[in-house]
Formats: sequence, C-alpha cells, structure tokens
Amino acid sequence: MPSDTSGRPDRHATDVVGARIGAQFVDLVLQFVQVVGVAVALGSLVRPEGEAAVRGLVGLGFLTLPLYGGLLEGFWNGQTVGKRLAGIRVVDRRGDDPSVGQVLVRNLPAVVLFSWLTSAVALAAIATSERNQRVFDGVAGTYVVRA
Repeated sequence: MPSDTSGRPDRHATDVVGARIGAQFVDLVLQFVQVVGVAVALGSLVRPEGEAAVRGLVGLGFLTLPLYGGLLEGFWNGQTVGKRLAGIRVVDRRGDDPSVGQVLVRNLPAVVLFSWLTSAVALAAIATSERNQRVFDGVAGTYVVRA
C-alpha cells in the first residue's frame, strides 16, 4: 500500500470511493436483516404487546448496528461482507489491521447512518477530505484502502 512519509496511506491508496459506495449498499442490506433479526429474536423472548413495544424492539435492534462493522472489521482483516466483495479494507494509520476499539469507534455512527441523508453526508465527507475519510475514520485513525 503506497504511503506518505508519516506511514499513512496516500491519496491514491484511499481513492476507493466507488468501491465504498458498493460495499455500503451490500452492508446496508445486511444491516437491515440484522435489525429485523434482533427485533424478531427479542420479540420471541418477551412477547411484545402493542405497537410501542414492537418499536422499542426495533430500536434495540438499531443499537446493535455498530457491532456489524465493528466486529467484522475487527476480526476479519478490516473487512465487512460488502468491503470484502468490493476489494477494500480498513487499516490504521500505519497501514496495519485496525484494533477492535478503532473499528467500533468508526462504526458508532451506524446507529444514525441507516438513512439516505446521513449516508449522503458521510459520502460528502469522504469526497472532500484529503484521504477520503469519514469524520469517524478521522477520530478512530482509520482509512479505507484497496485490499
């Protein structure tokens, strides 16, 4: 992976915006399945009564969204299913596998990024940052590069 003098991935290595969009689409579909699966599993345990209870279970399902990227990227070579299919991965500032803590931090926005508007804002951040990073990539010290 090409890097600058600090060891960080250079602009060319992080120029994977198109692949990130494709990966995000795959991952959003899988995250939707995750939220529904969590809500159904919890519903089978507590037998919710009423619309408010069902909404609460779905809300709890949304709270698990950072785990999708956090656990997969943390334990699967910096990749989610979408990233693996798109041929990209998450790395730390040195180009190494990120820590579980780093990928959990970079995935915290998943709770609110499950909409087209916040995804558009994230894409705008990627397109305008020096090394194509989302805000929480910068906070976590991570980059998305070609695998």
